[in-house]
Amino acid sequence: MPELPEVENIRRTLRPHLLGRGIADVQIYLDRIIKWPSAKDFSAGIAGGVINDVSRRGKYLLVSLASQKLLVAHMRLTGALIASGPGDAPPYARVRFSLSDGNCLWYTDVRTLGALYLLGAGENVIKGLRELGPEPIDGQLTAACFAQIMKKRSAAVKGVLLDQSAIAGVGNIYADEALALAGVMPSRKASDLSPEEAERLREALIGVIGQGIANRGTSFRDYKDGDGKKGDNQNYLLVYGRRGQPCLKCGAPLAYARVAGRGTTYCPRCQK
Repeated sequence: MPELPEVENIRRTLRPHLLGRGIADVQIYLDRIIKWPSAKDFSAGIAGGVINDVSRRGKYLLVSLASQKLLVAHMRLTGALIASGPGDAPPYARVRFSLSDGNCLWYTDVRTLGALYLLGAGENVIKGLRELGPEPIDGQLTAACFAQIMKKRSAAVKGVLLDQSAIAGVGNIYADEALALAGVMPSRKASDLSPEEAERLREALIGVIGQGIANRGTSFRDYKDGDGKKGDNQNYLLVYGRRGQPCLKCGAPLAYARVAGRGTTYCPRCQK
């Protein structure tokens, strides 16, 4: 699933292709990808619009139009937004946005679990977007803010990291990586962390997300950026996807468990 670093890289790579471009036409190949409004109204509301900005909130990509409407993409497991020249549709194309310069923006999705929305000015029917917590980058997740989030939660610390209403944009990959880097057992109660452990975890989370962005995202199977290129961050992971392999810190075999309903890889020796 594209997490914050992947969506941020999609934003950065799409922006030069989209800013100032008009959307000449929209062709929808699978209506159920459009969650709001109807597919017909979605097409009519976008066609003729001009793109003013491309931004991100958590795992949501936001495309602002001059008409004050907002195109929202939530890519979930296998969705992607890819800019290309005119030509044949890429594999698993679900929506095509024809741009005023003759190029295209494609929404592709293998498992068709993603979602596109078109919101009017001041309209927000997306509960998950409305309720997002602070971003772990850009200075929003301060030490005091993070400590308060942990102190109020008795759930497993990994579950709190995955809770989008607590912290925006973190998924399974970067939660496991942050916990490993901070030396914290994923199943520990968040409220049991000492102030020092909470700060170490906050810094680790910011660090692994920054690394993911710098390495253009993590690509195991489906993730590609807005230029259709894969990321490199999978080559720098401490624990995720390395079940049973030696810990890079101590050499002990990495263990696996389900924590907060998600598969979790960790070091039973280094993580306390």
